[in-house]
Order: sequence, then structure tokens, then C-alpha cells
Amino acid sequence: MGFKTGIQPIDEQIPDGIPAGYVVLIEGYLGVGKTFFASTMAATAANAGAPVLFFSIDAMADEVVEEMQRGGASAERLVVVDGFAAPSERYSKLKPPTRHRLETPDAFALMNKLVEFANEFRGGVVVVDSLNEVVMRSPGSALDLFRAFKIFARSTDSVVVATAHTDVEEVYGVMATAEHLADVILQIEVDPNLEEMGLYVRRMRIARARRLKVAHDWIHFEIVNGRVVEVDVRTMLKMLSKQLRELGIEMRQVR
Repeated sequence: MGFKTGIQPIDEQIPDGIPAGYVVLIEGYLGVGKTFFASTMAATAANAGAPVLFFSIDAMADEVVEEMQRGGASAERLVVVDGFAAPSERYSKLKPPTRHRLETPDAFALMNKLVEFANEFRGGVVVVDSLNEVVMRSPGSALDLFRAFKIFARSTDSVVVATAHTDVEEVYGVMATAEHLADVILQIEVDPNLEEMGLYVRRMRIARARRLKVAHDWIHFEIVNGRVVEVDVRTMLKMLSKQLRELGIEMRQVR
């Protein structure tokens, strides 16, 4: 049995779970829920008794711990590596002290920190949120970084989950050269057709799943009370269209 993500649409498509040794890439524009997905996966692993190693690069380490604890995860199963770089030494003194930290949030430091945990970390989940600053600081190391993820995942029987904000042009270009090394690619976005109608509805799909049989169709969803809930867009649009007709307004069909 593989790793359950705690995200219903994914676990339904991959009922046996994500195999140990896999690298998962969650990509999409800013604000679509990538961090929530990654944190949910980490909390699910911790709740199941697996160790979690969380590289906090886009948020302060104490915020990650608080978010994980809100998800019910035990702090005993969680190690947070602080990669949130302070702009100066003076500001770094204002941050809460952490046991583990990245001196600089670049690919070299991240790979070295993974090596430090390689001997003691087994059967868990590693989260890197996000890769943006890492690849922007060291754009030529994306391939090496993903190779390091694969080696670490295989050698520790773990799953490595990384997020990337692909609305940043530089990051999108760098990630395109390395994403083929990811075993599972999860894409999240706002449905562009519905957005043209003024409706903010997110959708997700498993764009790649190595050696796994999955549907690659888009699934619309919303995050409700800390859970990912699938949205029936056709029913939603029918109800909206009926309400608009009652007001004398005809709704344009979605392409």
C-alpha cells in the first residue's frame, strides 16, 4: 500500500496510494491551493505515524508548525527546516529560533540538507514549499535538484513533494527542463473558461503518474472546512442559468 494524500480526488484516482520512492510536483499559479495540498499531504502522513520533513521556504517555520497542528498533525513527527531567508542579519534575529535551517535557500544548500537526513529518515514525506526561490537563485541546478529528490526518495522509501509557482516566467522555463523527472505531476489552476464568466472555480488534474493508471481529466474543486471537495460544474451552471433567466438575463455558454 502506497502513501495516501488525504485529498479525496487524488486518493480516488490512485486508490493504492502514491508509491514510496516517488517525486510529486504540484504546479500552478499563485493562490490556487498548492501549499494547502502539500500541507494536507504532510499532515496526513504525520497522522498516519510517518515522519515528515518540511522545507519552509515561502513561509516562516513557526507558521508551518501552526498550520500542521491545525490539521491534527503531531509535532513529534514533524521536522521543519527554516528556509525563509531574512533580508539582513538584523532581521534574522527577530525570527523565532529553529533547530534546522537553510543558510541560503538555494539548490546546493537544499541538497546538502537532504543528505544530512538521509540516514535517519525512513518511510515518510518530504515537502519543499516552494521551489521558486531555490531555482531562481540557482537556475542551472533544477535537473540536479530533481535527481537528488529521486535518489533521496528511493533510498529512504519516502515520497518527496515539491510545489512551484509557474506564473513566474523564469521559474516556468526552468521547471520545464526538469519536470520530466517527477513521477507524479499535479496541476492546479482557475478554470479559464469560467473565469471569463466572472466565476472563480479551481480545477486540478493529474497530468502525469508514472506506472499508474489514472484519468487525466480536470476535476473542479473547492476547499471547504479544510477539505478538498469536488464541484459539479454542470449542475452549478444550470442552477445559475436558471436564476439568470428568471432575471431576464441569458448566460453565454462555456466553450
